[in-house]
Amino acid sequence: MPKLFVFFIFLFVGTSYLHAQTSNKATLYFNKGIDYKNKKMIPEAIQSFKSAISIQKKYDSAYIELGELYMMTGKYNDALVIYKKAVAINPKLTSALVAAGKIYRYYRSNTDSSLYFFTKAALYDTANEEIYNNIAWCFNTKSKFDSAIVYGIKSLTVNNNYRTAYGELAYAYRQSGRFKDAIIQFKKNLTVSVVDLAYLYTGYCYAELKDKAGAMQQYEELLKINTKMAGALKKVIDKME
Repeated sequence: MPKLFVFFIFLFVGTSYLHAQTSNKATLYFNKGIDYKNKKMIPEAIQSFKSAISIQKKYDSAYIELGELYMMTGKYNDALVIYKKAVAINPKLTSALVAAGKIYRYYRSNTDSSLYFFTKAALYDTANEEIYNNIAWCFNTKSKFDSAIVYGIKSLTVNNNYRTAYGELAYAYRQSGRFKDAIIQFKKNLTVSVVDLAYLYTGYCYAELKDKAGAMQQYEELLKINTKMAGALKKVIDKME
């Protein structure tokens, strides 16, 4: 019995040692990959990350780095394969989910797949304005404007100064004809922080509602912080009866 116990102890220690050696070797290749990447030695960096992955199949950070390098070199199909492998290893790996979503959005024009990955990412990162805005964009593209509004608001709730979200939100309100709701929302945003786009889009909404006085009020406020935007709004106002 004692001999059997000793055997298992040696087996456990030996296995742990081999695992540690494997992990250390994979880390060594990963660190080399980072060094090559920083030196702009892209082919060498790619090979190093591949070596790290071949040694440690579940090295999710190496997958992320490799995917990024494929993106940098325009190998979007290869990047997509890598990001999907990373997600298979770690379903909550937000960086891989977002990266896959961006490939489908910008390089594959596949809105449904883009929406799938961004929505998955939002489950695990609930305080990311970019993810919410990407979801809003997907819904706008699919002409699901009410859903786009929900996620546009979520994006600005995380970061009231996230300018891209104002564009998506304004587009959704305009396309759905919800100008009064837009005014209410943008005025809420202005109570959080002064953002020129909020004044601009509020002014446009007043113009759509034929409310020249309301539009002029936004113009006057906008003139204080962004004369170029104010000029664009004034052109619209001048065309009103």
